Amino acid sequence: MSYLSLARKYRPREFDEIVGQAHIATTLKNAITMDMAAHAYLFAGARGVGKTSTARILAKSLNCEKGPTPKPCHKCASCVEITRGVSMDVIEIDGASNRGIDEIRNLKENIKFASVHGKFRIYIIDEVHMLTPEAFNALLKTLEEPPLHVKFIFATTQPHKMPPTIISRCQRFDFRKISTKDTVKKLKEIKAKEKLDVADEAMFLMARAADGSLRDAEVILDQLLSFTKGKIGSGDVVKVLGLMEQGVLFELADCVLNNEKDKILKTIDALVNGGKDPVFVASCLIEHFRNIMAVKIAKDKGKAFVAVSEEDYHKLREQGLGLTLDDILYITYSLSAAIDFMKKTPLSRVPLEITLIKLSEKKRLASIKEILDRLSGIEEALKNKTFEAPVASPVIASATLVRRSPGEGGKSAEAISNVDSRQASPRNLGPSNDKVTSTAVPKEEIAVEKDILLFQKVKDSWAKILNFVKSRKMSVGTFLAEGALLKVNNNTLAVGFGKHNLLHRESLEVSANKKFVEEAIKNITGEDMRLIFESVEAQIDSEPDLADAPENEIEDDIPPRANKIEPIVESAVDIFDAKIVDIRKGSGKGK
Repeated sequence: MSYLSLARKYRPREFDEIVGQAHIATTLKNAITMDMAAHAYLFAGARGVGKTSTARILAKSLNCEKGPTPKPCHKCASCVEITRGVSMDVIEIDGASNRGIDEIRNLKENIKFASVHGKFRIYIIDEVHMLTPEAFNALLKTLEEPPLHVKFIFATTQPHKMPPTIISRCQRFDFRKISTKDTVKKLKEIKAKEKLDVADEAMFLMARAADGSLRDAEVILDQLLSFTKGKIGSGDVVKVLGLMEQGVLFELADCVLNNEKDKILKTIDALVNGGKDPVFVASCLIEHFRNIMAVKIAKDKGKAFVAVSEEDYHKLREQGLGLTLDDILYITYSLSAAIDFMKKTPLSRVPLEITLIKLSEKKRLASIKEILDRLSGIEEALKNKTFEAPVASPVIASATLVRRSPGEGGKSAEAISNVDSRQASPRNLGPSNDKVTSTAVPKEEIAVEKDILLFQKVKDSWAKILNFVKSRKMSVGTFLAEGALLKVNNNTLAVGFGKHNLLHRESLEVSANKKFVEEAIKNITGEDMRLIFESVEAQIDSEPDLADAPENEIEDDIPPRANKIEPIVESAVDIFDAKIVDIRKGSGKGK
């Protein structure tokens, strides 16, 4: 006798045996009991969740000699023929290979004939969404008013591809994916009946790999029985299906949490050399940290949200003790970004390794709350006119600014701060031993940081702004590209043009063009800014490098508009009415 696969051998024979679809089984049983069976049903859902099996059970219930009954006898000629798939009254049609209008015309001709054994002639059309639009149109009238002895049962994995006119003529039932718990329960039943030697962890892995499809889980079990010749362990499932072992995921997570960089590299190397795709490894890690989050949030009810064994569940709880929700979110976002990067490069293991190494350094990163608290403290100190702020490090190029005392022509001055072109970005605010102290800061100086930050924001987005303008008004974008960003003062952005670009400047000063550029800036940066255009002297392409010059040989009167000066520093010079007395290249340490 030929071998019968487990999926066919243990296919449900009546409504009470259907796994994971109690809502559908109950409705159909009640409809049959109350003699309210519809003329057309639509069963929609993922693969392997019981659509076709339910259709056959419904057909048996309607055509059983003792029926219609919610419990077919399985002994009468009708029940036996339907179970064996040879019934003349139950016609199963593959919608993928019988999708044309001619096949539907033949169906319409055949429905005129009465049933042979049962009370109804039942048509089961699988993957019905594959029918052509013409075939669906030909079916419409028959589907709405079929003969009394005809029932239609449609099954599909993609109901969204079906015409609404067809769906509206059917009672629709949506089949759910079968939970891991229910899948494992069914596998344990098969294990007991077949007297198999299968580890519980192996069944969990099979259920997870099946992804809600009971048929897939049964097929996997069949495959593993052939591979192992009897005894199935979790390692066999991992080996045959190419899965990630839970132990490896816990190990990698521990490496990240304990800052074990060398172990991270060794583990990733072993996985990649063992045939694991880095994208797959990253996806499994995301799922692992998601499980930690679910267990952490749900606490004692967490078992309902994770598909793991009892032992792994307790490990998840223990591993989550040292993590906050912010930590978990940061890790998952970082791994998601790494997956996007991996798909764009042939060296896919490199982004994964770098990301995990970076995550292992998470203790050195300030949380969002800490940064906001620090910024709030700075703001409060400014309001109270006592300010102590960290200086960004390392410094690439710095300039010492001095405030000219009133009435002294700038000869005597009070040192204010070391301004770094990179200080404008809040992400460069970090711990440092070097601090800048000012004991009397006027209110107008509070706006300095805002203007500098706004200028840097526009500068960073300038390429996008130009592309946006060019895509809608090419001439305006071309003219604007000839200008140079100068400064931001009181929410007004200054763009400079040389003498040879006066025509460009005049064109941009036309009210409609100017307004359009301002709207483009707001659209890209989110900032509502005014725009002005200024004439500037021709820029100097190069100038002597002062980095190596002796300190006493540096000119005291360096022009504030020297081309090597960063725009942020220029803006600060204008606002503070200061002059630059020193320009140096930093040594990599804050000053």
